[in-house]
Formats: sequence, C-alpha cells, structure tokens
Amino acid sequence: MQENIQDSILLKLLKEGNSEAFTTVYKKYRRLLMATAVDMLKDRDKAQDLLQEFFMDFWQKKLFLKIDARYQNRDGDTIMKNYLFMCIRNRCLNVIARQKTFCSDIPDEGFEPKDQLESKEIYFYVNRALTVKVPPKSSKAFRLRHYDQKSHKEIAAEMNISIQTVKNQIGTAVKILRGHFSPAFL
Repeated sequence: MQENIQDSILLKLLKEGNSEAFTTVYKKYRRLLMATAVDMLKDRDKAQDLLQEFFMDFWQKKLFLKIDARYQNRDGDTIMKNYLFMCIRNRCLNVIARQKTFCSDIPDEGFEPKDQLESKEIYFYVNRALTVKVPPKSSKAFRLRHYDQKSHKEIAAEMNISIQTVKNQIGTAVKILRGHFSPAFL
C-alpha cells in the first residue's frame, strides 16, 4: 500500500481490520512521531519504547476507532496525523509528569542495618513485598540492581530491554515499595 494514500481511506481500511493499512500508517508517520517524542523526552530509547507501545495499542486496542470529526481539516478529510500527534504528545507529557513525581532509583550508598538479625528481617520484608506487590519484570530489575549489584546496562542486556526501560522498571518497584512501607522503615 502506498504511503501517500489519504488518511480517510486508511482510516476506513483500519476500521475494516486491514493490517496493511496499519503498516502504511506506521511507515507514513513513525519518523514524525519519533522526532516529536525524542524532542519532548530528550531520550531516544524512552521515545522508541513509547512509540512502540503506542503503535501496539493503536492496533490491538483499536485506538483508530476514536478518530472522529475533531481531527478533520477544512475539506472534511479525516486527518490521522493530528490524532497520532496528539496521542504521542499526551503520552510524552504523562511520562514527564511521572518522572517528576518520584525518584527512579534508590541511592547507591545503601542502607546499613544495625545488626545481622535486622538485616535478615529487612531482607525478608522487602523480598516478600517484591514477590507480592511488585510486577514481575520490575521485581526482577530491582533484584538484579540492588541484590546482584548489576549495572543498568548489564540488566538491559540480561532482560533484553532498553536501559531506559530498566530504569523505569526499577522506578516502578521503588515507588511501590515506598508506598508499601512506612517512611520510618525506609
């Protein structure tokens, strides 16, 4: 399918379940959307993850069904570009807002328990919270970083994800742990 096909035709084909139309939308707009995400997030890996997640949602969750008259030009042709740009912009703003609300890592200087019993008790509670409260990927990234003392780069290679995704996963674990334990515990 040609990339210069009108958005209104692409939208019609998408609504019919045409996967070639999805591929065309991806090829037609990925560079523009990637440039927008990189510009806003100032991080190519994070932008790439965001864009990949968006396009998966766009197809699997049929986000294209939300495109309506709000995204039309003067000629009445549905403009997918406006919708896609707005979605990426909003997702970038959400990422930026989340980054500002919590610290994405625990300080590397560490915590020194008073004695061996306290150390075992803390390990038990944190380990249990990691197993019960924290999503598996976030838990694994946290354990590799703080138990195995691996670098973000090593974790990314082991888990086959980007370094930024590693940081996000660890940040998620930290946020959940902070919410689970009282300030006095941490």
